[in-house]
Amino acid sequence: MRERINEVRKDLDAIASNAFCADAAQIALDALDLLTPPEDISTTDCAQRFRKIRTVEGSGHIYWSLALTPYLKGPQDALDDPNVQEVIVPKPGRTGGTVAFENHLFKRMMFGPMTDVGWYLGGPDEVKSYCDKQVAPMFEDHKEIAAKVGSGRSDNMIARKKVSGRFLEYLAASNKTITGRQFGYMIGDEIDTFPKRIRATFLEQSRVRGRALGNKRKVGMTSHPDAGWNDGIAAAWVDSSRGIYVWPCAECSSWSSPWPTSHWPDVPRTELWYRKLVDAGRDERIAKAMETAAMKCPHCGALLSDEQRKAMSLIGQWMHRGQSLDIEAGPIGLPDANPSMGFWIHGLMSMMVTNAELARDLEAATIVYERTRKTDKLREVLAKIFGQVFEGAGASGMLDSAALIKRARTENVLEIGQFPEGAKFITAAVDVGSGKFDVSFRAWDLEARSWWLDRLTMRQRRWPDGQWRDIRTRERIEDWDILIDNVILRTFPMIGRPGWEMPVAAVAIDVGDGNVTWKGREFARRCLVAGHYWGPPSNPWARVRPIQGSPSAKAPELPLVPTKISRDEKGQTLLPEIREYTLGVHKLKELAIERLAVNDGGPGQCLFADGINSNYFEEYFNEKLIDGKWDGGKPNESLDLFGYEEAVRLMLAPDRKDIKWDQSAMPTGHRWHEGLLPPWARPIPVNVEGGDPAVGREGAPVEAPPTRKNIFEQFDALNRNEG
Repeated sequence: MRERINEVRKDLDAIASNAFCADAAQIALDALDLLTPPEDISTTDCAQRFRKIRTVEGSGHIYWSLALTPYLKGPQDALDDPNVQEVIVPKPGRTGGTVAFENHLFKRMMFGPMTDVGWYLGGPDEVKSYCDKQVAPMFEDHKEIAAKVGSGRSDNMIARKKVSGRFLEYLAASNKTITGRQFGYMIGDEIDTFPKRIRATFLEQSRVRGRALGNKRKVGMTSHPDAGWNDGIAAAWVDSSRGIYVWPCAECSSWSSPWPTSHWPDVPRTELWYRKLVDAGRDERIAKAMETAAMKCPHCGALLSDEQRKAMSLIGQWMHRGQSLDIEAGPIGLPDANPSMGFWIHGLMSMMVTNAELARDLEAATIVYERTRKTDKLREVLAKIFGQVFEGAGASGMLDSAALIKRARTENVLEIGQFPEGAKFITAAVDVGSGKFDVSFRAWDLEARSWWLDRLTMRQRRWPDGQWRDIRTRERIEDWDILIDNVILRTFPMIGRPGWEMPVAAVAIDVGDGNVTWKGREFARRCLVAGHYWGPPSNPWARVRPIQGSPSAKAPELPLVPTKISRDEKGQTLLPEIREYTLGVHKLKELAIERLAVNDGGPGQCLFADGINSNYFEEYFNEKLIDGKWDGGKPNESLDLFGYEEAVRLMLAPDRKDIKWDQSAMPTGHRWHEGLLPPWARPIPVNVEGGDPAVGREGAPVEAPPTRKNIFEQFDALNRNEG
């Protein structure tokens, strides 16, 4: 007890002598730099007057010049603005985006006020490489800055320096390196390469870490837009002033933008143009692209040279929210006051690349995509060389719901509910909700071209008393019967062939929702019993195919062997046995998006019936592929249904050699006729009066559909055998 009393006395003496208080003088000294008015010089002027850049050969220096990157004045001025706390710069390579943030750091170190600085990169290797190539030369080539580095043992490390009494740290982005730090100037460099959790919260973390500094806080973010619209640099830009670069045409003086993005839909776009040789070889196509490459004005159609493009970049202007673009006068109005300023840099703005180089890279990536339907190369080129968000293979054409709707209206190939010439068969898909069925129908040819025939949502069913009542898919199996006449047995009038219709080959029904799984399986079983199948009763091919989605992104689009469902929910024997498919929905949705982008007439192109509601088109784009995962939240049924329709196409295996699609493939002495086609691809007459519905166009007999009687007889026999 006496020992404890002595300890308390010592603590009281220490408190009385202010031993636990911080040194007020030291606090004032630490804050002095922040309180001292900065030198009256802009980041741009400072960099042009004082910052030396090593030449490519490394034998000399030149002073940094705005002339090569005139568009950097916008973000650099924003960094100088005391009312701006965040500067967001999506950009491609070779456009100097990172340099803007380096120039502002250079100004802080030269003239103050210097604060603690945290410069974040994707990983340890990126930190080492950046420090070797960029940080070390900045201190080695500028004695004025080197003289401000502290003399302590840890004040002058490669990735951590103490400048004017403040720490400058280059860090690999992680929870450990961000938590607990406070920086007056915080940079996320190539933020889309950061771990998803870090890049998703980087901006919020920066606000928390710099809150105590108030208006002295500055945050910079820059990156290629690899992560898409919902994350990373593009998402941060959407929440900012949404600045885009606009310029007047060197020929007609009308204004446009190299990349207005979908967030500025009324701003005309200047695009890279080159002549495409679709049927030529790879080398010839690339050579022609480079030879003819130019930038095309959306107003006068002039093909603009590299020199004209550079001249336009020199006189271009940034336009932000609150402003609008007058085609003749340029940006009008004043930007809205915004503490978060965004500046989207596009590859066409760069003076360090030519039209020919851009065309070469884009055409090479396009060729890879056309031949493999894999988008890795195209994704990389669009994000890293052009600075565009990858939105599927049609990104260079700004593929979105509006573009698809426009294609549907202008192509005008068929009205809703018709079967087009050139198509061979129809697949359908059903997405089951708690109170609705979302349904889609698609026709196909033999090269995976498709025609979207119809898209509908069924929410009510007419009961025997004549009243329409809401569907309850989880509660009443009878509500599922609405699918029989409206989906399974639906036929589509054939264009160019009056009096004939095409049936639906098969229907995929998603039973993945655990609340409807057993209802869906029972419905599939009842459809078999009712005779809704192709082929003989001894070997029926079900027209209703229950499906579920695999959680694995690597799962194949269609499993080699379906799952046999031979027991019901209570474990009782299920007769007839049904087959259920676990689909690789991740890959199916990727394939669907890429096919939507095809508009060159090649294999896989999608065409659209005129009359499908616009909200159904929007459902193709409400889910984005980010970090290898589909990330949505909004309705996406059309995208899911497209994937299911493709799965049914794969089940049908239309490219089997035993299917006689082509008359020229008939053996000598035999005549081609529709009776040799699979039953699911045979047209049927609308009016069967006076004729036989089981007769094809050429008069060849085909197998009649099974009757309810013979299917029951078959299952009765199976039951007897089971007994």
